[in-house]
Amino acid sequence: MKKVLIVCLALFAIAMPCIFAQAGSDSSEAKTIAFVPKQFGNPYFVAINDAVKEAAEANGFVFKSNAPDSSIEVDKQISIVEAFIAQGVDYLIIIPNDSTAIVNSINTAAQQGIPVFLVDSGADESNYVSYIGTDNFAGGQLAAKWFGENVKGQVAIIDGAAGNAATTARYKGFMDEIQKYPDVEVVTADYGNGDMGTSMTVAENFLTAYPDLVGIFCCDDQMAQGAGQAVSARGLNDEIIVCGFDGSPEGAQAILDGVMDMTIAQQPRLMGKTAVDYIIKLENGESVDPIIYTDCEIVTKENAESFLEWH
Repeated sequence: MKKVLIVCLALFAIAMPCIFAQAGSDSSEAKTIAFVPKQFGNPYFVAINDAVKEAAEANGFVFKSNAPDSSIEVDKQISIVEAFIAQGVDYLIIIPNDSTAIVNSINTAAQQGIPVFLVDSGADESNYVSYIGTDNFAGGQLAAKWFGENVKGQVAIIDGAAGNAATTARYKGFMDEIQKYPDVEVVTADYGNGDMGTSMTVAENFLTAYPDLVGIFCCDDQMAQGAGQAVSARGLNDEIIVCGFDGSPEGAQAILDGVMDMTIAQQPRLMGKTAVDYIIKLENGESVDPIIYTDCEIVTKENAESFLEWH
């Protein structure tokens, strides 16, 4: 009986490494999606990150993400992307801080067989698979149309950062459409770099230089909140309209609080999920569209409560 037991234990001991090796090989075969947004200081990019993570892990992918501290840290973002390429991740999802500077990294990834998807903000001509996000030019036009219908007088713009494709497109769309409204005059513009504090300072400078200002359009909600704080500090909320772009829960709350008046809402969670959906399509050998636009809409005090969570 003892001999039988010893033989059985010996056979079990031999078999165990094979069992563990098989279990380990299953997890090692899972493909990796790496996500690199502009930064994590803006809740908008956190919302996209969370949606990508949920969709990736629900479909059996390993998820990784990293980002620079600021949307103006172009070189740091490129270093992060190149580190993921060196690791040999299977897919890259990027929100570029600079549409030109990121091109070489996109092409390097493609050369190494790593498909790149762009979300929210595009890039210059390069070998990425798809852009998924808002038609930012059209979103800027939508904001200008609202201004044209609700404002008469001098207006200022706070843009994102130089080289930021998304905010630049919003600015250009706004400028294109606002020409249809002769009662609105854009008198100045400056960069807020996607930062609330910087934008508050920029707005304070606007208010000093242009005492007849009636509106400020900001190319994201973080900057709009900063501008709104500057307007509130001078007790001008009833005289100056402040508008943003993103449709963030914080922006919606600022509208309800009277710090902002309007924002153009995007759908960051839908963007993140859609990026993973298209990665799966590519995995399955299906055709993938080069541009996938997600809708945007106007948010004011009338519907702001429905935007207290990301869409």
